[in-house]
Amino acid sequence: MSIILQHIGAWLVATGIAILTIFSDKIVARIKLHVNRADLRTKYFEELAVDLSTYIFWVEVFHERYQRGWATDPEDMGSIGGEINGAVTTLRKKEYVYRAWVRKYWRSNEAHLVVRVLASVKAVDDAVHDLNNDPGDEAEKTVRLGRQLQLLRKHADELLTQ
Repeated sequence: MSIILQHIGAWLVATGIAILTIFSDKIVARIKLHVNRADLRTKYFEELAVDLSTYIFWVEVFHERYQRGWATDPEDMGSIGGEINGAVTTLRKKEYVYRAWVRKYWRSNEAHLVVRVLASVKAVDDAVHDLNNDPGDEAEKTVRLGRQLQLLRKHADELLTQ
């Protein structure tokens, strides 16, 4: 009886090893997929954070110039406007790329945060255009830009602290 039990034990061990060998490729592939997904999630998150931070920074500089009455130097304002335009162009051109990243690499509950941030970016951009393109009512437009900027900061913080 003990010889039979030894053979059965050896057979079970061999069968277990064979099964693990068969599925090891799948196990290793699944582990690699999760590691790669985590790496890409971090990479894309950082890219979005840098793009968003750049835009918010330049809009803050623009807003400050109007708030303090320093918006009288056309060269300075043109330079700041160019930076804002470059930053918002980056964000708006990548909008659907960001959305795809969220769906593919992030948890599903984060998707609405990206959509909300991008809507805030658009609202801030509209407020910047109002100040830039339509003369008059600068004080009221500056206040509106400040409110939109504050909302964008809030939405960006909610997204970036997830």
